[in-house]
Amino acid sequence: MIDTQMQEEIDELFAPLAVPGSPGCALGVMKDGKLIYKNGYGLANLEHGIAITPSTPFYIASMAKQFTGFAVALLVGQDKLDLDADIRTYLPYVPDFGHTITTKHLLYHTSGLRSDIFLLMLAGWRIEDVITQQDIVELVKSQRELDFVPGEEFSYCGTGYSLLAEIVAAVSDTSFPEYCSEHIFKPLGMTNTRFESDPLAIVAGRASAYQAIGENNYKNAVLTISILGGTGLYTTIEDLALWDENFYTGRVGGAQAIQRMQTPGALNSGETLSYAFGLTVDRRRGQDVFSHGGDSSGIHCYMMRMPSDHLSVVILGNVSTLRAATLAQNVADILLESDCASEGPSKGAPTHPTIIERSPGALEPLAGRYFDEKSAAFVDVLFKDDKLWIYGHELSATSGDSFFLTQHPEATAVFGCTGKDSRTVTIDIGNGANTYKQVHAIETTAKDLAAFVGTYRSPELDVIWRLDLDEEQLVVRRRRHGTSVLKPICEDVFIDPWVGRILHGNAEWVIAFDRIDGQVSALRVTASGARGRN
Repeated sequence: MIDTQMQEEIDELFAPLAVPGSPGCALGVMKDGKLIYKNGYGLANLEHGIAITPSTPFYIASMAKQFTGFAVALLVGQDKLDLDADIRTYLPYVPDFGHTITTKHLLYHTSGLRSDIFLLMLAGWRIEDVITQQDIVELVKSQRELDFVPGEEFSYCGTGYSLLAEIVAAVSDTSFPEYCSEHIFKPLGMTNTRFESDPLAIVAGRASAYQAIGENNYKNAVLTISILGGTGLYTTIEDLALWDENFYTGRVGGAQAIQRMQTPGALNSGETLSYAFGLTVDRRRGQDVFSHGGDSSGIHCYMMRMPSDHLSVVILGNVSTLRAATLAQNVADILLESDCASEGPSKGAPTHPTIIERSPGALEPLAGRYFDEKSAAFVDVLFKDDKLWIYGHELSATSGDSFFLTQHPEATAVFGCTGKDSRTVTIDIGNGANTYKQVHAIETTAKDLAAFVGTYRSPELDVIWRLDLDEEQLVVRRRRHGTSVLKPICEDVFIDPWVGRILHGNAEWVIAFDRIDGQVSALRVTASGARGRN
């Protein structure tokens, strides 16, 4: 099924991890119902020098969502759960937001609810704090409004999957971990898989998580998020092989549950999403791909399944610098370009639209920062190496103003012009198109910034932010999170880099100010699925 040459090619991809003193990952390749290749690279625990193996349990972060989706699918198949029912039917404590949120909205990330982790950070929590399921429930109870009308937009939101776990528990009259154990894990023989809500629980042999702080230098990444539904699962490569094969056999749940799992949702407009029951639905090399990643505090995981070739690749990693999705796709390419893959249209080179060449001189003016006033979100289009890049991905041109992400041909970026030196970009990554307008850096004086100085309070989060001037810069001071400098990007809109420091990444928050009769009256914060107002 897999020869020595292919093994060597695969192992070469992971060579940087197979060095002394490095964290790493576990790899599994499933083909035609068999785990045809499994390996471990690097260490599960640096202090004790314990190697990663295919039997090492990993915390898989958001990869857990597919199991929550499957639990819902099982209950729907038993007529115990209604996808179109108001979630307040099952969870009466959810506030009445004036719009009906259904179970389906939670599954497809179209509920309008705000992202739990970002709300907690806005409220002063640290990523290292213990965050429990009950904390999320209380957070939901305190919310007063939605970000958008349910079904109108897609916005990835862990809060929804936490509530799905609560719904499963309410409908089944048992705890969510117990339900999944009895109805999913045990029937499939997944003996080393479990949802765990206790951050102090012993998980024998599990991989510790690590944050890279320089070349060959690491520190512990503390895993204290104990939320269920959207995360909270420990599993192994070997157990995931059993899970993967159930998508072909339907031994647990039957064909109907499997079909539900893999059918993407839709917006109110009828536009089809690229998200199903805890799975992303995409196209690659001319065939459907079902996948999901998981990222949290040094954990990076990714699992992809290509039914046309009965081929799946899963990577479970324990270091912050791991690019799990890219590695998994590269492993799949090695197999698909070999005799291991079935003959057919998916074999061979990836399917791309026709690419045209654009000169660097034509591309460079398209680079810049683009902003959407409605959602208060921005996107940076970068020009480097004579190419355009977005979200860390290279863009390839199909016409003068139309591009696609080279590694994800279904994701598009179309540039437009609304006037002299005024550009837009419309981005569609499969969950609805969003249009952003190019903005240019503005100069501000201390007098300009003084208008924003003051104390801002959020009743929903019970938190206070103080904005001051410090050496002619606008700064925000937060309890437990110190001070950060706000950088203007356009009129009344600033970038706050603080969230990137908290999450050990490049994320930034957008802070936009509202005015009444010319006077600043409130600020709004937007960050990856959480819009707040103080």
